[in-house]
Amino acid sequence: MSTGINRLLALGTISGARFLMAGAVLGAIIALSLNMTLSSAEPRPPSAPPPMGGGMPAADEEPESPYDVPVGTCLNWGKPDGSDMTAVNCGESHVFEVTEIIQVGTEFPQDAKRPSVGRWRKIASKECADGAEEYLGDPLDPEGKFTVTALLPNKEEWDSGERTLRCGLWRIGPGGSLQATTGSAKDQSQSDIWAKGTCLGLLDKSVSDPVSCDEPHSYEMISVIKLDDHFGKDYPLKKKQNAYLDKVCAKHIQQYTGGIDLAKEKLIATWDTRTKASWDAGSVYVNCKVARLRADKSGLAPISGSIAKAPPPQKPDSDSGDSSGDKDSGGSNGNSGDNGKGKGKGNANGKPDKGGAADLLDDPDDN
Repeated sequence: MSTGINRLLALGTISGARFLMAGAVLGAIIALSLNMTLSSAEPRPPSAPPPMGGGMPAADEEPESPYDVPVGTCLNWGKPDGSDMTAVNCGESHVFEVTEIIQVGTEFPQDAKRPSVGRWRKIASKECADGAEEYLGDPLDPEGKFTVTALLPNKEEWDSGERTLRCGLWRIGPGGSLQATTGSAKDQSQSDIWAKGTCLGLLDKSVSDPVSCDEPHSYEMISVIKLDDHFGKDYPLKKKQNAYLDKVCAKHIQQYTGGIDLAKEKLIATWDTRTKASWDAGSVYVNCKVARLRADKSGLAPISGSIAKAPPPQKPDSDSGDSSGDKDSGGSNGNSGDNGKGKGKGNANGKPDKGGAADLLDDPDDN
């Protein structure tokens, strides 16, 4: 069975859940109905593994190709067409986790033409979301870091009679590239957060994928905060989240930088807030972060160089996020938002979240 693939397609937003299927055609990733470009399929290695989970289930025989793997398998690849796809233990760096295997042979007999991209999108959107939630054992956070995706039989496999759809989860960065994670998705948070010390890139005025903090960037992540340690299980209104995070993030910034004067550096304190839909899915972690606004407040301006007093090692993956351990943070030393089952959502729209000394942007969902 051929290991070269043209089995990845791209999906947009369907019925409130985010479905993404990547597609390699003539060696290039294509994106369909997405306001993004899959600019790079090369995963960024996470800084440290969270608790082990998933992994390659035992099999009597070696699979003919990495595509022929059971539920719970994690896959990794670096080439844009996925031709170097390899099954790995989920405790290792990977970009895909198989959540469900669906047979479509009844609908498509042996002599059936391979479905169009649009048809595959409909099949995947119908079949994969419920299976992902069952696999996770939790609701799928519509604003979380994991996106529902699917692997399809490529043309050669289809012509040989393969009729299997493998649903799965992966993480796409705000700039569109695949982001590696470690540990099974079942054992980590869906929080769309980044580890302390991570810098996100800047493309025009919008947030992009993680970069070295020496490069021009939009945000530098200062800390990870676990909101439910302060608010309890009931959803806090956004004005309450903002009031709390205004104080906590200011304190963390001073600790992180050794006492920086943000105004002098033309920087702003900002943070994430949780929507009720995300909170109800279990997402309770947020990032404190620092950014710079353009003079006309039309978007983010570039920052170069870390503002950390002693810049931490670059940690582009959120799986080892650090919530400073301050009693006000709701975190504990060395604990990440992704090392537990709390969850959260970051801002990737090119505008900072409302926060800091000034209310920079009105929030229509402040309820």
